Amino acid sequence: MTPRIPRKMFAPAAAAVLGVAAVAGISAARADPADRLWDELQGRGNGCVTAENASLSQGSRCLLGAGLTLLFDEGAGLANEHGKEAFGPRFRLVGKSAYSLAPDGIGLTGDLDAVIPFAGAEPSAAERPSGPALFLQQGVTHWRDDASAQRNDLRYGPVYRFRVSEAPDADILGLSLLQLQNVEWRHKVLVPGIDYAGRWGSGSLRHFIPTTGWRSGHPGREERALGSTELSARLPLTTTLGVSAAAYRRESETLSGRRTDGLRLGFRWRPHPWLNFGASYDRSGGGRDDVSFRVGFRMPLGSRAKPPRWEGLGVAAGGSAPDDSELWRPVEGDSRIRTVARDAVDRLVAGAEVRFLQNAVESGGSILLEVVLSSPAPEDIVVEVRLVPGAGANPAVPGEDFVDESVRLTIPAGASAGRVSVQLLRNEGLNENRSLSATISLVS
Repeated sequence: MTPRIPRKMFAPAAAAVLGVAAVAGISAARADPADRLWDELQGRGNGCVTAENASLSQGSRCLLGAGLTLLFDEGAGLANEHGKEAFGPRFRLVGKSAYSLAPDGIGLTGDLDAVIPFAGAEPSAAERPSGPALFLQQGVTHWRDDASAQRNDLRYGPVYRFRVSEAPDADILGLSLLQLQNVEWRHKVLVPGIDYAGRWGSGSLRHFIPTTGWRSGHPGREERALGSTELSARLPLTTTLGVSAAAYRRESETLSGRRTDGLRLGFRWRPHPWLNFGASYDRSGGGRDDVSFRVGFRMPLGSRAKPPRWEGLGVAAGGSAPDDSELWRPVEGDSRIRTVARDAVDRLVAGAEVRFLQNAVESGGSILLEVVLSSPAPEDIVVEVRLVPGAGANPAVPGEDFVDESVRLTIPAGASAGRVSVQLLRNEGLNENRSLSATISLVS
């Protein structure tokens, strides 16, 4: 039976259909008729046909996701072809994407990297050693943070790889210098790295160096990128099974200025090129142990003539020399920019409390005040404290009971409170109690 798209879902999925139609319009150069794209969209959308009592919005989002997936695949295939024409056969577009249905729509996460060759772009002849690879890597990682906010981290920079000897089966060493940049908060991180690929596994050493300080984004909040160093190694047990280990040192996320050492162990099983199972154990220097399990289904970019086969436990791996594809592999690893957040200084001061440390003071005496912040000061904060008339029927009078001027107070970084003494005026005519209050403001 020929699959069809239910009429009730056609209108909500218009965006996906129009997107595929746009690809179909340029697919003539690839000799891919629009009919094929339409049939493929219907085939993918057939799984979204819902029962009569099913949710219409859920089926619509499913169909929209199918259209976006097809659009992504076709666009990636087209970009690969044009990239190879422009930059040579070594050009690559590599990435992973994942779509998930959410109450507010379709969530897309994943990463995409382009390998743009500078030198050694022509494949080497089989009978002579392969030459070095020099290319520009450009990529983006789209993800959601712990608060479910969308983030886009860009990366770009040169990568140079070469075989350690003139033998065609020699091990491969790589050097890279990537710049990471967050779109939303404008964080920047410089990442020099070294990677290695040999007969029995691979490894890398990367150092994350933030080049920007605190950034203001959401009202009342500031963020800063964190630095870290990570040494990792990967060992394939079979063609589908592998283990990994990584040792790292990171800046603390508690604003303490300390660094945290940790060790992470991982296990992966990839019985099918589109299916991944993984487990990891992470022990940080603070004594906290984290164990996580994950299952991932990710279709590669670009369409394939035949779906790949199930590989199960695979066959024995190791002992074989790395091939030329390792020379042109983009730098891998987590390229998300890790950050620490804090309340902005103006928000801290706005929420500060001014306390009188004495219940009563004689006219002409000194009064001691304490300014208390809701959290430790992230830096030296200079504030102005000013006495004002208090509440009640008999408030103090400026110019008679106190000087109507502000007094400056510096709260040092790391402290959550500071004290200041204010001298009162001597009022000889005062014969009853009067009330005082105080205000605080940030010195810009």
